[in-house]
Amino acid sequence: MQNVWESIKVFIKGIIMGTVNVFPISSGTVSLVLGVFERFVNSIKSLNHKNFKYLRKGEMSEFARRTDFKFFLTIFLGILVGMVLTAVFLKQTLKSYEVYTWSFFIGLIIASVIYVAKRIEKVNVKNILLFVVGVTVSFLLSIKSNPYSNDSFLYLFVCGIVGATGMVVPGVSGSHLMLLMGNYELIVTEAIPALTRASSFMHGARILLPFALGAVVSIVSFSHLLSWLMRDYRDGTLSVLAGFMLGSLPVVYPWKAPSADMMNYVFRLPNWDGEFLVAVVMGVLGGLTVYLLEVLAKHSEKKKDERMQKAQ
Repeated sequence: MQNVWESIKVFIKGIIMGTVNVFPISSGTVSLVLGVFERFVNSIKSLNHKNFKYLRKGEMSEFARRTDFKFFLTIFLGILVGMVLTAVFLKQTLKSYEVYTWSFFIGLIIASVIYVAKRIEKVNVKNILLFVVGVTVSFLLSIKSNPYSNDSFLYLFVCGIVGATGMVVPGVSGSHLMLLMGNYELIVTEAIPALTRASSFMHGARILLPFALGAVVSIVSFSHLLSWLMRDYRDGTLSVLAGFMLGSLPVVYPWKAPSADMMNYVFRLPNWDGEFLVAVVMGVLGGLTVYLLEVLAKHSEKKKDERMQKAQ
């Protein structure tokens, strides 16, 4: 019975991670709060050729033990359920409350940039330059209009690679990067909800299959790449990521429209009315959401350190 209850708790944590993964906020941060980040990343890293040889030999129990497969499968299914349920909700929310939803996203992103920037230990010329490069590149990409989503197999595969990074990089949102690539609404508010209806299931599956393949490649390979980058080039990596996130704010700026030639955006200032006031409140709520997660993450890490000290 205890094992069943433990699996249920892992599944629920997966649902929470999947829910957050749909928003421009890092599910990696949430997994830290939930206390499953290290186990999740380690279970992914264990899916390598050395352990797959046990699967080829038919030694299922040994493969499951070495890869923590029960945990991985349980949390992965929870992530899928959370993403589907949230995407269905978000589709209607974006349709009915577009300005407020994007404003909430702005608050999430700005607070996430601050969260990542605070983790940079050394502020020097090199890291400042890397931050500026990240902002510049991302901003130049963000102000270009991308009114048409790209549903080619290769591009969706690349989106999967990019989108899955947020699951293993605390502070970085895969959905945020998907917004920058122009395929966020195609995948989140079109393809994922399409899976819930028999009439549109194949349409959603056609879009999500290459995306899922890219995500698997990203999660398995990036968990190793991340370990190397964060070990040897931690501050430089965080500087680029923070700049990249900040520079992409024009993507979620709600008061814009494609120009006549559909190549650029035309930005306008909001009207100082009730809608703008509500939008500001939503932005503040988005920022507070990330701040709360940061506080919970610190508390979780403090508790872990205390347990380790007691164990010693």
